[in-house]
Amino acid sequence: MANQTAVLLIDPYNDFLHPKGKLNPRLAESIAATGTIEHLQEFVATARKHKIPIYYCLHQQTDKHSFEGWSMMNWSLESLGKNLVFEKGSWGAEVYEGLGPKPDNGDVVVSKHWNSSSFHNTDLDYQLRQRGIRNLVLAGLVTNTCVEATARYGYELGYNLTMISDGTAGFSTEQKNAATQLIWPLFTNRILTVSEWVKSLE
Repeated sequence: MANQTAVLLIDPYNDFLHPKGKLNPRLAESIAATGTIEHLQEFVATARKHKIPIYYCLHQQTDKHSFEGWSMMNWSLESLGKNLVFEKGSWGAEVYEGLGPKPDNGDVVVSKHWNSSSFHNTDLDYQLRQRGIRNLVLAGLVTNTCVEATARYGYELGYNLTMISDGTAGFSTEQKNAATQLIWPLFTNRILTVSEWVKSLE
């Protein structure tokens, strides 16, 4: 049922998707090979057409004080802090043009995640349950980290999961394909391309 379905759009930041983004060089090959940007644009347009709300699952933004005093830093947080990825107030921490939220579509910007899962230490589950959402359709960045971690957490919480295989990108096409072809099938209900998802709604 459409009224029980929401899209989760994970980290569609300029720093990932735009050629001038700080982390784009690590993703550019996979983005190009997958057609990620074009597919995300179609994904968002389809959600809008069918009045499916989009929940924006965004990483915490950084400044030079973000991790002061932290004693349990993983490699990802160390890299974000060192390079000020998703820097507060910066262009890189803005959502890629054309993919931003529209409140009149019922879109929701949830509280930001510190590590990979958009559920952990955020209000995502609470926001979804308040609105009776049971079915989640996931796309965004990065395939093997935030997208996969969010889906795994959603699986544990009992959500029905659809993963969009061409609305994502990894740090290489090889890594992205390993996730979408070998790992995602272990915990998701459906893995579809954007075009297959569009057809499923018609």
